[in-house]
Amino acid sequence: MKRISSPIKDFFGNIDDMTIAKKTSLLFLIMVVGMLFIGSFAHMSLNRIKNNFDILYTKRMVPVIRLEKIKDIYTINILDTLRDIENSMISTKDGAGVILLAQELIRRDWVEYKSSLEIDESDWIVKLVKSWGLVEAKDLSQQDTLEKDLIKNIEAKIKKIDAILLDMFNLFDRAHTADAYNLLQEDLYPSTNSVNIHLTQLINLNLEAANSGKDKTEAVYESTFEWIVAATIGTIAVAALLATVILQNIRLLHGQLANMVDEKTKELQELNADLERKVLYEVEQSRQKDQIMFRQSRLAAMGEMVGNIAHQWRQPLNAIVLIIQSFQMKSMLGKLDDKFINSQVDEGIKLATAMSRTIDDFRNFFKPNKIEEIFSIKQAIKEAMELVENYYEKVGIKMILTCKEEFDVKGYPNEFSQVLMNLFSNAKDILSEKKNEHKYINIIVSVDAEDENFGKIEVIDNGGGISEEILDRMFDPYFTTKHQSSGTGIGLYMSKEIIEKQMQGSISAKNCAYKFENDDTLYEKCACISIKMLINKNQKEV
Repeated sequence: MKRISSPIKDFFGNIDDMTIAKKTSLLFLIMVVGMLFIGSFAHMSLNRIKNNFDILYTKRMVPVIRLEKIKDIYTINILDTLRDIENSMISTKDGAGVILLAQELIRRDWVEYKSSLEIDESDWIVKLVKSWGLVEAKDLSQQDTLEKDLIKNIEAKIKKIDAILLDMFNLFDRAHTADAYNLLQEDLYPSTNSVNIHLTQLINLNLEAANSGKDKTEAVYESTFEWIVAATIGTIAVAALLATVILQNIRLLHGQLANMVDEKTKELQELNADLERKVLYEVEQSRQKDQIMFRQSRLAAMGEMVGNIAHQWRQPLNAIVLIIQSFQMKSMLGKLDDKFINSQVDEGIKLATAMSRTIDDFRNFFKPNKIEEIFSIKQAIKEAMELVENYYEKVGIKMILTCKEEFDVKGYPNEFSQVLMNLFSNAKDILSEKKNEHKYINIIVSVDAEDENFGKIEVIDNGGGISEEILDRMFDPYFTTKHQSSGTGIGLYMSKEIIEKQMQGSISAKNCAYKFENDDTLYEKCACISIKMLINKNQKEV
């Protein structure tokens, strides 16, 4: 035990000898190294997941499509054409042309399928190690052996079918029709059915391999999550331990100073000459404490800002998770195509752009030198709706924009869009808890009836309205009726700050009865958030 504990004691002894600045720097270094390790490991794991997905698509799903195409060619282009010839619906010459084209398509698709087998399914890390010659290639698995046997059988069947077709059409050319039909019935039909059976077996084998690849990707994801959690806990533990040591040293230092003051007080007459030096020393210590408190205050403000960003990121992150899951579902069903991928990628990029813009909005929120600009209210609302409309439709919420009058305002379009996103998110959360048959969010744009210099934007939902108990408090900071894990109570407060302090408008809430578009039902209690903003009178000139 002495050999084990001695190095640990020496380590903490060396920490005790450090200054507070060095200890703080060491703590910061530990946190940075830990975060860099977590980020690097996460990046590497994401690359592994992407590599698995690419292999799953290019080696398994695309070949399945080609095999299905070959089956269809045998069934439709060849068998149906032969039946048409047999039933005298087309001439043997025309049928021979169709079948010749079908054979060419089969050869092309079969060559492309075989080329996909050359893709190495190994993890990219294993590929890198193999390139260095440190790991030898493994023997073929049972599945690979079965796949190669099926390929050999299919190639043999294809050659046999081609030979039968050649002989059959030669018999037709020599007017030996009976022999040709006999060859068709006894050899060609059974051989074609046999090759289709082998193709079906090969398709099932590829689908099983695709499922195995999916399981591998899930395993990488689970191990990544476990390693990241372990690294995070380890970093926090080491940082907390070092912080404890620093705190103990500070307390010890304070205790020593107090004892020194007591002793020097008793020896006041003897230490008058050193009094000024002692006072200056204590003042310096107090100044250092003030600096520490200032840093803590800044860290608290940063923490609050991170909370704000987290509140705004929850919805787009949920939408991105749904996009990722849609890839998995489409992949499992074998319906993953370029159109779907492009659509989902575009939607993901829009969400990521909105998340990036959220960071910029909060980063610039307290900067006094931001430049105002004139923007269209209708356009800003449409852009905000585009970010969430599709996702809301999936959870049964219909968004309606009613623009009675168009107008421009002067202000900050990004911050205004952020306000809209807050209101949409709150309405969505309420509607998600309700069991209404129809769920609506209606945005109404109009000129204020009381003062034509102001435009009015109303966001109305049929989620049951706002409780009278919280109606006057809902814009207070940190006030929320949600669980702490799903709300910080800062969204509506920030919306009020943006509208009233930055854009010289006003925001209020009330309950109202409302009938939505294309719905004859009158909802007695709907929540209505109303925003009033000064209309830019020079909008036409701009």
